[in-house]
Amino acid sequence: MIAGSKILIVDDNPEIVDILADFFTLNGCDIYKASTGHEALEVLDTRDVEVAILDVRLPDMNGISLLDTIKVSRPTIAVIIVTGYYDPNFVVDAMKKGASDFLLKPLEFDKLMLVMMRVLRERELLIEKENILHNLEDKKKIEVLNRELQKKIKELTTMYHISNKFNSLNMYDDVYEKIVHMVGEILDVRSCGYYVADSADKELILYTGYSKYDGVVLESGQKIAMTDDFFRETLALKRHVVKDNKIYLPLVIKGECIGFIMAETRMNGSGNKRSLESDAFFLKLIADKASTQIENRMLYESLFEGILHTLKSLIIAINRRDLYTEGHCKRVTEMSLELGERMGINGYEMDVIRVVGPVHDLGKIGIPDSILLKPSKLTEQEYAIMKGHSIYGEEIMSRFEILSTEAKIIRHHHERYDGRGYPDHLSGEDIPLCSRIIAICDTYDAMVTDRPYRKASTMEDIRIEIMRCEGSQFDPLPAKNFTDMIRDDYGTGV
Repeated sequence: MIAGSKILIVDDNPEIVDILADFFTLNGCDIYKASTGHEALEVLDTRDVEVAILDVRLPDMNGISLLDTIKVSRPTIAVIIVTGYYDPNFVVDAMKKGASDFLLKPLEFDKLMLVMMRVLRERELLIEKENILHNLEDKKKIEVLNRELQKKIKELTTMYHISNKFNSLNMYDDVYEKIVHMVGEILDVRSCGYYVADSADKELILYTGYSKYDGVVLESGQKIAMTDDFFRETLALKRHVVKDNKIYLPLVIKGECIGFIMAETRMNGSGNKRSLESDAFFLKLIADKASTQIENRMLYESLFEGILHTLKSLIIAINRRDLYTEGHCKRVTEMSLELGERMGINGYEMDVIRVVGPVHDLGKIGIPDSILLKPSKLTEQEYAIMKGHSIYGEEIMSRFEILSTEAKIIRHHHERYDGRGYPDHLSGEDIPLCSRIIAICDTYDAMVTDRPYRKASTMEDIRIEIMRCEGSQFDPLPAKNFTDMIRDDYGTGV
């Protein structure tokens, strides 16, 4: 496929140069090496190079500058830029200057092989164009070649858009829905969907679908019957299948197929073999990036669950010291979630409350028993020590970098809307919204619960007190919504 190609590798890291040289040598290529830009230019002066693989950062010049020099004097050399970091502006600049592709380290050999095959085909077109331009014999050939080059540019642009859309995903997006919408928007298909495989019943079950046309209806749960050959070919060989003008591509995670991406050919009936294969190429790219995204999420969620397990172990330790804390944290979490839902806060903030609520008093592990378990009212000095629990909680939580947002919520859940709370005297919307929500529910639970030094307040007294504190202790919006919760018999039976 690439045997016989003459490849120049330019990188100041000898290990990377040797690894790439070994890989291409095994594939029958002739290899030239350089560790600086000037060495690379010397090789180009004496050798017939077809493909140059350039690192962006070289000791004596920038990889983009070297690309520019190569393209001016040797426009038919295909240039692949390699870097260890992703910068969209850098990619656009490289493509404008004639780069054939842009790869991120560490390099994956299967993807590198695909890129090499494509850029060698592209180089053939460039050579043909140069020959035609020199001879000026056939304008029609120039027009055809220009159309081919435009297709290549469109292909690169599509690949860039796919990468950009995946880079913009956050942890709370539904990856499968995003995949389907991405396929629909980028490939301009008639319809597309993500299906879960039921190999036992030989069926595909639609998880989510997308269509640009009124005549196509895709509803979750729809089933498609498939043959044994379909499952054997896709599951065993992990490759796409074309059936009834639809492409089915398996989505593979750690060697296992977890579902299928389906794309139906365009409405104009141009679903010939060439267009189907083109769509299959981009579907494969989307599937590969989706697989990486899902694997990363699985790793993140595993790490997240491990951290929460550790934090909950600390809470268990507190509960054994103070039985009030366990029921209190659970009740505050449930109330905060109901209040958040009533207020219409977004899904991310609801997830933050789910994490923070059960551990919002985590810092009490640093409070002495003589104060935490004191049956009577605390003295001013003791109360000052007790107020430190929000800081202790943040300190414990912030040791886990992925919980930095949640750590701030814990720190500020005793701030007041008028700025007279603790520990930082924040006011108004400077206090995180989740902290403002938890603060009301925290106060409510303290007032509605019997304590050794006082009896619980009545529901009516609590409602009046919360209304009185709107704009001073509490944010008026969640306070108003909370009193509505009480009015709607939230506290019945307490």
